[in-house]
Amino acid sequence: MRPADEHYINAIRNNDRKGLQQLYQEFLPRISAFIRKNGGRDADAKDVFQDALIVIFKKVQEADFQLTSGFYTLLYGICRNLWGNRLQKKSGNEVSIPEDYKYTGEAGLSQLLEQQEEEQLFWDAFRQLGQDCQQLLQWFFAKVKMAEIAERMEYSSVGYAKKRKFQCKEQLIQRVKADARYSELMNK
Repeated sequence: MRPADEHYINAIRNNDRKGLQQLYQEFLPRISAFIRKNGGRDADAKDVFQDALIVIFKKVQEADFQLTSGFYTLLYGICRNLWGNRLQKKSGNEVSIPEDYKYTGEAGLSQLLEQQEEEQLFWDAFRQLGQDCQQLLQWFFAKVKMAEIAERMEYSSVGYAKKRKFQCKEQLIQRVKADARYSELMNK
């Protein structure tokens, strides 16, 4: 384990205030950039970051814990999963990423990487949508009521907002399925 990684793990394990401050300064801006890029706000990033640290805290307390990747790889992967989980919950879809992501070494890392590929595929397809579809779906994922979405988007009715949401979701699904990575991921 690299000395810097060991420093961060020990800061979390021992609740070392100075070490935790360094960890926040080093990594929170990167996590915030990722969350903002994927439809969140700085407040969301802070929540996800803290939740990820709690997950790591629980894991480092286990006697058999071993960090087999870089610390940031672990932190980033957990944050991505937690953020994806929140978006899925907001959209009402079934959640497939466990909140208490269990880091289990190389096998866990392989699973994490596959999940990250799936999320990347989703976000790449999402960014291909028009700005109006992106905005509508972000509000929909955030559980904004359709009447409010219709008003914000200046649509003529709630019925049209629902129709537009359906069209945007269909476009997103088509873009995901049209991506070559989709068939690769489905055949793993």
